[in-house]
Amino acid sequence: MKTKLVILASIAGLLAISCPTFAHHGAAAYDMSKPVVLKDAVITQFAWINPHPLIKADYKDDKGNVQHWIMEMGSTPASQLIGWSRTSLKPGDVVTLYVWQAKTGLPVGRFNKVVFADGKVMRDTQTGADNGGRADTGVGR
Repeated sequence: MKTKLVILASIAGLLAISCPTFAHHGAAAYDMSKPVVLKDAVITQFAWINPHPLIKADYKDDKGNVQHWIMEMGSTPASQLIGWSRTSLKPGDVVTLYVWQAKTGLPVGRFNKVVFADGKVMRDTQTGADNGGRADTGVGR
């Protein structure tokens, strides 16, 4: 009986520890219905950090106002597996960015994909997958 209690307590402990991990990777904070397109955005920083690389970019809206965007990518190891490296984006690069904006309307969000000036496309590890999933709307192809 004592052994069963120890096993159940261990399982409960593991579940309690893992719940925050599952919650962290949700997309509830982002409007996943359609990506925001930031045409001619200028990369200001590409932070190749754990647990998620960050893309910082300046974008001029229709009125000429500069918006300072910050986008979170998938995990660093997963990004490496699909071709990303710490030098994939450089300050000064002019690109088109697709981002799932935060529901708050602030210029932050989850990165979807980037289109470089030469037409090359790099996608995110999860939300940019070109596999018919909900996240890839086909906008801008």
